[in-house]
Amino acid sequence: MRVLVTGGSGFLGSAACRALARAGHAVIALTRQPELARIRIGNPEVEIVRGSIGDPVEVARAAEGAAWLIHAAGIAARDAPSRVLRWVHIAGTENVLRAARRAGVRRVIHVSCADVSLSDEDRMHWDEARALPRAPVGQHARTKLIAEELALAASDDVIEVTALRPALLWGTDDVDGLAAFIQAMRSGAFTLYGGGRNIVATTHIDNFVRAVLLAAQAEAAPGRTYYVTDGEFLEAREFYARLAAALALPAPKTGGSLPLALLGARMRDLARATDGAARAAVVRVGRSALFDVSRATLDLGYEAKVALEPCFAELRAWIEAAGGADRLLARARPRPVEADVDTQVRAAGGD
Repeated sequence: MRVLVTGGSGFLGSAACRALARAGHAVIALTRQPELARIRIGNPEVEIVRGSIGDPVEVARAAEGAAWLIHAAGIAARDAPSRVLRWVHIAGTENVLRAARRAGVRRVIHVSCADVSLSDEDRMHWDEARALPRAPVGQHARTKLIAEELALAASDDVIEVTALRPALLWGTDDVDGLAAFIQAMRSGAFTLYGGGRNIVATTHIDNFVRAVLLAAQAEAAPGRTYYVTDGEFLEAREFYARLAAALALPAPKTGGSLPLALLGARMRDLARATDGAARAAVVRVGRSALFDVSRATLDLGYEAKVALEPCFAELRAWIEAAGGADRLLARARPRPVEADVDTQVRAAGGD
């Protein structure tokens, strides 16, 4: 099967490319950074094409002859400018959907995220039918939710669209995500609240790419959305302590007051006009999350195959081989700025 993957140089996109190629598919990786994608994918059989989801013509050209399209492009930095988030997540998804239809793609797997339900409350045993009475916290989550809604609304008899919602993605090769964690830890900005006893929902990259492959073939998947998580759940203090240990960093600070942290975050958002980014960061770390994946199990045949403990050992070994925390920081991509979407904005006629 011929498959196009957007965001081929990213953590998720590059992992999807490798998994699809191992499964025997002909894979095309669409990316603005072909050289980086070539390094991160590490498979010469994957065709790498320079292009942007800001240009539907480039996406359609890359998608010619593809039966599946995995839309993995997006902004990982949750504190990115609102303008960047809107244009990449919302306009970019619209471009991908139009291009897929034009190119005759049969099935699109849209990578959403569990943050589309991010709320200032514990999300224990939430499933896909649980609707928020208000918009999720933070512009990152809100734009991802709108993109997901657009994607599912496009699903019809011509093009089949499925949305997957991973929780906190982690694993080897996550250069940008680990770099952000390192920076937060070293600056003292990362704190666990209430002793870090809240549950954190995670999705190892190997579990997620398996869900992608299943969703691309499952008969029941079109028009539906699915939470995808690991089969084990840890308290925040356990998960982040193990993540820090893999990076040779001390365990995160614990004991902060969640109500006080939320109040301070609201004030920072107002002062800096960050559109909820500070409050979203506190909610994401401080509130419990445990998602019901029974729909994915029933429809897709999904089952988390990866155990957490061996993955932490694998992650530590990869970090050491990569040169440690300082080397990861040097390899990370810079935080997006508004200028990154200027070309897309001009092509569309302005904001």
